[in-house]
This record gives sequence, structure tokens and C-alpha cells, in this order.
Amino acid sequence: MDFIKELIESRMYRRLEQVKGTDVATIGSLVFDHMLMLRVLYYIDKKKAQRYAKDTMKQQNFSGFRQSMTDLYNFLTLVISQRQYADKLFNDWDIVIPELRIKRVLRAVADGDMDERDYDSLLLLLSRRIKNLTGDQMWLRRLVQDWQKRISRMDQTQAMTRILQTVRRPINTDLYMALQSSSKVTPTNT
Repeated sequence: MDFIKELIESRMYRRLEQVKGTDVATIGSLVFDHMLMLRVLYYIDKKKAQRYAKDTMKQQNFSGFRQSMTDLYNFLTLVISQRQYADKLFNDWDIVIPELRIKRVLRAVADGDMDERDYDSLLLLLSRRIKNLTGDQMWLRRLVQDWQKRISRMDQTQAMTRILQTVRRPINTDLYMALQSSSKVTPTNT
């Protein structure tokens, strides 16, 4: 119950009116960040990641902004259905999210059977389709791919700190709060 209350209180956009004037590239960047965070959360707190993915997939059509859904669901909805929200967003028709692949990856995470190669290719595809990703985001994508293979515990802590520093701007989201509480890492200002 506390987890659900924490998620509801930490929503980035509680109402659709709050997205007015936001550009789709920024929201696409948030989708990318959230997919990185979900993967890291899966490694450090699998049950919490599964629950978040299940909550995100409760409405599988990404057809409308819903206050009761996760931030990731709403970000995906705003990008996938950007024509529907053209009066609220600065659209970018070149940013297209691979909806079926996202659904497949989220279902796999929800089932506790994440396919790392599929997740890697999704992140690579997103990095090519979302224009305004930073060097940090690209570095984090490569680091997250090697999470269980080659990176040390110190690199994992550094990566979690960097993800939390990158994503906390402009405001903390529900997944950010879940990752921070599971990682026990408190990012300092950069």
C-alpha cells in the first residue's frame, strides 16, 4: 500500500494540462531514461521492477493519458499518440516509438523473464530515434548493457548515481523514486 501511495504522490504529470507546451523530444528522452531505470531496477530489485512493469501494462493500448497509470505509461502514450495531443505538445513526427517491441519488453520484465538482448536492441533503437539524447544517456545505455557481464560494483554504483542525477531533472518521477529507494543511492548535485 505504501508503494502505491508513493508512486501516486511522485507522478511527474498528475494532470494532462501539465504537459502543455512540452516538446515530444523531451518526453521521448524521458521514455529512454525510464527504460534505463527500469532495467537497472530489474537487476537490483526484481520484484519492484516486475510490479512497475505490470502496472505500466495494465492498459496495453497507450491510447490515453491516465492519472492512475505510471509515468512511463503516460510518457509512452504522449509520444505514441502525439497526434491526439497535438494541441498540448510541440510535436516531432520523426520520433516514433516501437510500440510492439516496448510492449514485448515490458511484458517480459513483468513476467520476470527479461531478455537482455531484446532489451539492448530496444535501447539502441530508441537511441537512434530520439534526437536530443545526451552523451550521458548514451554512456549509460552502454554501461547498463554490460551490467551483469563486465562492470564492477563501483561502476554499478556510479551508474546508478549518474542515472539518478540525469533523470531527476526537472522533477522526480515514480520510477525515479522506486529506483532511488531500492538502490539506496542519494545523488548529489552536478
